[in-house]
Amino acid sequence: MNNKHEPQLLTVQQVLADGLYSIPVYQRNYAWGAREIGQLIADVNDYAQRNAQNLVHDYYIGTLVVYARRTEQHQHWEVVDGQQRLTTLSLLVSVLRAMYPELEGAMARMPLQFECREASSQALKTVFAQPLQAAAQAKDKPDGDDASGASSIWEGRAIIEGLLRELPEAHRKVFAHFLLERVQLLRVDLPARTDLNHYFEVMNNRGEQLAKHEVLKARLLGALQQHGEHAAMKVLHTVWDACAVMDRSVQSGFVPDLRKRIFAADGRLLLVKNAQQLVACFGGLDETTAAPKSLMQLIADRPRIAGGQLVATQVGDDEEDEESKAQFGSVINFPNFLLQVLAMMPGEAFESTPLDDKHLLTAFEPLLRGGADQILEFGFRLLRCRFLLDQHVIKSSVDSQGDEEHWQLQRCKFRNDKAVLLWVNAFDDAGQDWAERLRMLQAALHVSYMLPTRKHWLQGVLRWLYQQDAETAIDGAAFLLALEGLAKAFVLEEGAGGPEPVTYEALVRRSTQFFKPHRPDSELVRALPSKLTYGRARLVDFNFLDYLLWLQARHEDKPGAQEWRDFAFTSTRRSVEHLHPQTELFTGNSWDDDHLHALGNLCLVSHTMNSRLGNSGPEDKFKQLVSEKQSQSLKTLAMYSAFSVESAWASGGAMLRHQREMLGLLEAAFAADGLINGAPAPVEAVE
Repeated sequence: MNNKHEPQLLTVQQVLADGLYSIPVYQRNYAWGAREIGQLIADVNDYAQRNAQNLVHDYYIGTLVVYARRTEQHQHWEVVDGQQRLTTLSLLVSVLRAMYPELEGAMARMPLQFECREASSQALKTVFAQPLQAAAQAKDKPDGDDASGASSIWEGRAIIEGLLRELPEAHRKVFAHFLLERVQLLRVDLPARTDLNHYFEVMNNRGEQLAKHEVLKARLLGALQQHGEHAAMKVLHTVWDACAVMDRSVQSGFVPDLRKRIFAADGRLLLVKNAQQLVACFGGLDETTAAPKSLMQLIADRPRIAGGQLVATQVGDDEEDEESKAQFGSVINFPNFLLQVLAMMPGEAFESTPLDDKHLLTAFEPLLRGGADQILEFGFRLLRCRFLLDQHVIKSSVDSQGDEEHWQLQRCKFRNDKAVLLWVNAFDDAGQDWAERLRMLQAALHVSYMLPTRKHWLQGVLRWLYQQDAETAIDGAAFLLALEGLAKAFVLEEGAGGPEPVTYEALVRRSTQFFKPHRPDSELVRALPSKLTYGRARLVDFNFLDYLLWLQARHEDKPGAQEWRDFAFTSTRRSVEHLHPQTELFTGNSWDDDHLHALGNLCLVSHTMNSRLGNSGPEDKFKQLVSEKQSQSLKTLAMYSAFSVESAWASGGAMLRHQREMLGLLEAAFAADGLINGAPAPVEAVE
């Protein structure tokens, strides 16, 4: 152990190999979930792939603050700050060691323990020893309140394995070596006799940093001021603030007089069609001109936030007060939405815009170098894209609780001549099911790509919506046809193409249509059985199948069909489970890899359910899965239906029949020249 107090810049491998780290009892339990773990893996993977192209070198991931503790038995580091990241890295390297035996020397033992929390420490040791079989041990842990936090460690392990398996094999190996050798932390060893209580008080009362998007706004306003465009400054300032509050409609960010000038009363159209008309809307209004502000002014003037929600500074009449309470959960945050809009700007300078807000300021440099007209054009596109997002993209309702997400597809219109706002269904035609199908398919895509950096589906949707005639309302059937085409392209074509595979970026930029029909005998369709296997099948593949099964249930009138029609997509189902287990239960029980890892033997479950199922046999797994039908995927229920017919789950029987049924659904969808009809596909008999 290094006794010097100078901060050390160390690689992940060096940090984990240098001594034992202890999480003191006064620190909270491990608490990172899918969002935090997913963001860390996405960030490292982004830099790993860029490093492989010699675009970057090392990646600094943060600071680890420690305090040296020495006893008669041993010495160790007490983790003062950074324990969530350190625990995640320990779990991550444990799983990678199991995937790649050549990395076993990277971490010779689990370097982390929890003080006075034996269950958590034991969970870490088990994950280190058998990370890919840890679900079996997790299955036997006690349910209920887990004061030690061990359940979060089991959950974290399952999340990590699932996210790593989503990466292409070639990328995953590059990721593993980059993580160990090029990702760095600054380890700070506090001096002896440091008052840790005072240190914690200082750390917990640090001032809030200015967000990057607020810095960006100041820069854009400053650029407009240099051009003498004071009217444009007022427009950008108002539009930016209206668009920045993502849990309210964009209309609510404008005073009623401006609302009437910008938005149609029925909520279907923007009345302004270009940047010049937008500027004209502000003429004659009794408002002061926006001026570029210093960073301190921005901090002082920005809206107050409490509990993650905007706090109103004024309360008008009862109607407007009710309007201020109409909140929802957006599928994207504001910094990443800015990048989505920037990627749609015309010109080669914006074609490679990243969707990662780490690069927010650098991504906007071409726009800052452009003229005032280009900045104002971005302001108009920001407004129109935010309007299209509000009116035609799903959002979660304000009363969504816990893991249950209630997806809605609504538009915002004027309730009366005062331009007070009211949310109504996005499409009025009750005789069509377009809106419900749009809602379900968008939810399927959203839960497949939760990280903002992977929301290419949203880029495709916004591009298609933006290209439609601004003089007429969006046609629901045409929108659904485009969205189904986008989903089919993601499932069938993304990653295909040999040495230069088709990318998400290329798919969403297709100028005419996202997808053209593929016959069952086409090369891509014939390759599906080998593509949709364990380690290669992605979340979007399973969720698109659930969408097809849901469509099929809407056409069927049989017992239990209503239960299928009530199915809902959720972000908690992210773990791929083998129904027939990978571990041999008894002699002669094992399946060959072709059957074991085939699509027919795989289902999507929550990470918690994955840990509970462990290495149980198919019958025991079905008992647990069916006991919670409401939380299971439709493919899982389809597997249970096949099992129930034969009362067995055999590789050449129920599993094979189920696989043929799933592939038949996909083949019919890919061959459809119009909307997917959802009718049951014929299934070949199983010998």
